[in-house]
Amino acid sequence: MTNHIIIGGGVIGLTLAYGLACQNESVVVLERGAGGQGTSRAAAGMLATDIELREELHALAARSRRLYPLLARRLERETGIDCGYREQPFLLKRKGREHLFPAVGQIDPRRLTTALMYALHARGISIEEQVEVTRIEESDDFVRIESNAGTWTGRTVTVAAGRGSQALLDTAGISIATYGVKGECLAVRLAGQPLRSILFDDAVYLVPKADGRILIGATELPHDETVGVSVAGVTSLLQAAERLYPPIRDAVIEEVWSGVRPQTASGLPYIGVADSSRRIFLATGHHRHGILLAPATAEVLVNTLRLIQKEEVR
Repeated sequence: MTNHIIIGGGVIGLTLAYGLACQNESVVVLERGAGGQGTSRAAAGMLATDIELREELHALAARSRRLYPLLARRLERETGIDCGYREQPFLLKRKGREHLFPAVGQIDPRRLTTALMYALHARGISIEEQVEVTRIEESDDFVRIESNAGTWTGRTVTVAAGRGSQALLDTAGISIATYGVKGECLAVRLAGQPLRSILFDDAVYLVPKADGRILIGATELPHDETVGVSVAGVTSLLQAAERLYPPIRDAVIEEVWSGVRPQTASGLPYIGVADSSRRIFLATGHHRHGILLAPATAEVLVNTLRLIQKEEVR
């Protein structure tokens, strides 16, 4: 029996698994698709400013921003993969006012999840892919996970399956309230002088990456969980991007994609032990701030899970 089972191989689940592995905890990650290839792959990787966040998230976000450069350096030492962490100017235009931040961090989510998977494999952590969990059952001493690929038992389980978390928790009699918000994005490449600042207004953001791409996003389509990118969505993003940064009209489109992010009724994520449970934990409902909050979310849960384990040993 493993100590910790994590359902969900996105950035939050992988960061949590890495945090536990660094504490020499036994962990297994169950992912219904391919690790790091879900909604996490679709994110732009901005480490948002407090102006963009609810006040209740400011402290958690500040902690995550402090953890990110440390995490990126550690992963690069272990795997040789540059996660794309960098700090650059950030211009936010909101409600007719401009806010210029001299240095705001960003990360490359695709490189980050790849580095996390490499690091976990190197530490002997199992990431089981194409596993569709069908039931979570809690007892006094362990949690049993049933799936299309067999069963697992662990001392705890953390559900970090994004939009799929709600249905999984229902099987354990635990209710949360989330809904899907589809976001469409595209990547372009602009010849000549590169964009050196993140640009963000009420309609669009432009995020320059180290490899020369500029990420443009994102539409917000509540209760839309369809797959694919619409012509209307891409058109609206490009028009808004050109208004914000006119040279973008000469850029070449390289890729378009979409992802469905889990939003809660309160606008705040679920982090911690589920109500009426001792062994089922939640890490979901982060909406568009999953990348930003992943390190701090993992830190909170690692500390809590290890504390519970120590109490049981006593």
